[in-house]
Amino acid sequence: MSRLNPHLDFIKDNNLFFLDLELEKFRNYNKFIEEHFNKTIDNHQEEYKAVMDKIENEPNLYSDLQLNHIQDSLVDRMIEIDRDFVQSFRASMITQLYSFLERTLIGACESYELNHNKEFGVDDLRGNGDFEKAKLFLTKSAKVDIKLLEPNWSFLNNLRVLRNCIVHNNSTVFDNEKRKYNCLSSFSKDRFELWERDREISFFTILLTQEKFVDEIIENIFSLFEKLEKFEVYI
Repeated sequence: MSRLNPHLDFIKDNNLFFLDLELEKFRNYNKFIEEHFNKTIDNHQEEYKAVMDKIENEPNLYSDLQLNHIQDSLVDRMIEIDRDFVQSFRASMITQLYSFLERTLIGACESYELNHNKEFGVDDLRGNGDFEKAKLFLTKSAKVDIKLLEPNWSFLNNLRVLRNCIVHNNSTVFDNEKRKYNCLSSFSKDRFELWERDREISFFTILLTQEKFVDEIIENIFSLFEKLEKFEVYI
């Protein structure tokens, strides 16, 4: 018996368990922060309503200038939370989860290389980023049929495009980037919005409007590695 067999058996038996433990941290963190945002927004809405009720009951309490200042301050605070804080958090979750995906994929390829004594490793391959290098290794060395990883592989490949746009283009897609726009437009349904900005140069801003999108990403990552088990690819 090879000295690697007990180690490999342990990996096989616990592969998805350990993966789910890691993903559970993302689930819990996302749930905690989203609930905090929702409570904060509810509190500000209640505060706004209370102020407006007070103004309605006591119309001479504030001057027009004071009234405009109060209203503007409350509205600006709501916009800051709902647009800036929420968008920044969701964008950070997408980048963290994609980094986790790439890191875990590369680790799974390295484990496969070691456990099967392959003649080349994932680092020996050329590709446009770790995601592409992992795909090359999985198809060439582990003989994985990418079609059998669908729809998760396509979902996560589209996530790669979204992540790169967030990180490298400040969540912006320009009008002349037809291929990128078409990809994201198709992927965006029930997940996020592309807000058209028409200035000197037309462009689109990504608005991460759907709270459940992060949960969908997590489940697609888990499902991908669940399917990779059938090819003896473990994390």
